[in-house]
Amino acid sequence: MDRSEAKNKIVDFFRKQIELKKSQQNYRHQVQMGGLYELFRDSLKDVPGYKHDEYFSVVREIVQELINTGFLYPGTPGDFNSGYPWLSITAYGAEAFMSEDWLPYDPEGYLKALKAKVPEIDEVTLAYIGESIAAFNRRHLLSATITLGVASENLMLILIEAYTDWLKDPRKSKFRKRIEDRWIATQYREFKQEFIADVKSLPKELQSDWEIYLDGIFNFVRLNRNDAGHPTGKELSTKVVYANLQIFADYARYIFDLKKYLQ
Repeated sequence: MDRSEAKNKIVDFFRKQIELKKSQQNYRHQVQMGGLYELFRDSLKDVPGYKHDEYFSVVREIVQELINTGFLYPGTPGDFNSGYPWLSITAYGAEAFMSEDWLPYDPEGYLKALKAKVPEIDEVTLAYIGESIAAFNRRHLLSATITLGVASENLMLILIEAYTDWLKDPRKSKFRKRIEDRWIATQYREFKQEFIADVKSLPKELQSDWEIYLDGIFNFVRLNRNDAGHPTGKELSTKVVYANLQIFADYARYIFDLKKYLQ
């Protein structure tokens, strides 16, 4: 059984429970583990009985992940002595299950989709974005924001290095001196100042989006990272982190498309 397909099927099941609750006021949206097992009965028709436990183990693991991230809890609201096999959806889970884009709530699926969209993405960026998506799902917004910022910074450093190699002397030597051993904010400022002269030479698809992805997304993520990394006391928004994680794959795709052109 494919784990991603199994998780999608279980998430869809809980979405339907929430929709039933909205349409039927007296409907109680808690279920039993047995109800989840039934989702996979057709898949087990040609599977030997002694292997069924392997399938059910995957279902239990996925349910445990959903409990760990706060989407479900064992038991029912009205019975304080209840536990397994009953499951109930939390308020946070109801919001997550019904979100327009489920992927930020699915670390494994998110990274799989990111790699599919940006196959050339580097291991350093993957390590930090992996930490970010995991932290977000445990609602550790400070950690999620900082690691997301580091992932974004690493992409920008990759782009600046490619741009430096693309330049011809004497521009290359002068530009390298202006960014050497500087903070990322300084490097980006110098990069932008130099890069503006070359924008019109880019292909149209890269030319039209550079301000959105570079000036817009990179700077927004960087500023949020600075707020999270210093004791400012500023409260971070779940919606902002969620939105940044949503757009990250497009941002990374643009960076590597631009890098490819420069090379």
